[in-house]
Amino acid sequence: MSAAFSAQVAVVSKSKAVIYSDIDLKSPIGFVRKGKRLAVGEIKRRRGEILPVVVNGRVAWIKVQDINLPEDAKAFDKNRKITEHEVLIDDNAKDPLGLNNYMTLRTGPSSLEITSTTDGIGERTSEITSATETSLMFDHKNPYRMFHWGFGLEYFQGEISFLQFKSLNLKGGFSWVPIRLSLLSVEAYANILLSGDFRVNSRNIGEYKGNMFGADYGVMVRFFPEYLFGLVAGFGLTEYRFSGLNSIQNDIFDGLTEVKSFRGSKVFAGISYRFK
Repeated sequence: MSAAFSAQVAVVSKSKAVIYSDIDLKSPIGFVRKGKRLAVGEIKRRRGEILPVVVNGRVAWIKVQDINLPEDAKAFDKNRKITEHEVLIDDNAKDPLGLNNYMTLRTGPSSLEITSTTDGIGERTSEITSATETSLMFDHKNPYRMFHWGFGLEYFQGEISFLQFKSLNLKGGFSWVPIRLSLLSVEAYANILLSGDFRVNSRNIGEYKGNMFGADYGVMVRFFPEYLFGLVAGFGLTEYRFSGLNSIQNDIFDGLTEVKSFRGSKVFAGISYRFK
């Protein structure tokens, strides 16, 4: 496909040439400024009104009247090969929420450390065992844009010594997708997280409740992003803090433990579903 599109070089003649995602020219996704060179296809559509152009690895469309084709170019420009161009996203460009939506279910182990302070012992850092994070996310991923967004729910659980932790969290954030192909895409993501239902169970004592907030970020690979079902795998870092959580009693020794923060890394894998 890239060879076909680089066979013909056009120069934008309009101050802002609109790029459309559909052949009916109903969904503008951005524009290209006057003077930019574009690699366009050779076969005109819609009675010769439009030509295809590649944007972020996807076929889009531009009006012929907004560009100068090779027959209009000067001789020294005719053999110049153009493989990339800049498409600026207009703030008013359409991005319908009913399209390009995914549900992603992922889970995996976390390697987390807990920072706490205990009477008579002081502050210490310990590793949480058997920690897992499972999330169900709604993602809006316009293939013509490099920045995507999403939100959803995440369930966290883990334990250490006499304490068991669990939490149902709300999370949301953005991802940057520098590589998007038909078989895989690579993205860097960052989310903020909030829970009003963080729970700590102290063995033989009882349950404590508080609030948890924080962030996670990392990299993720999506396999088959253009298909109905796809796979995801990735690596991330997390940091969580707490508020409204009382000091915790235990049945091992006298003294109260104050849980301050979690931090660490995680790996995950899962499946995605693309809405038709």
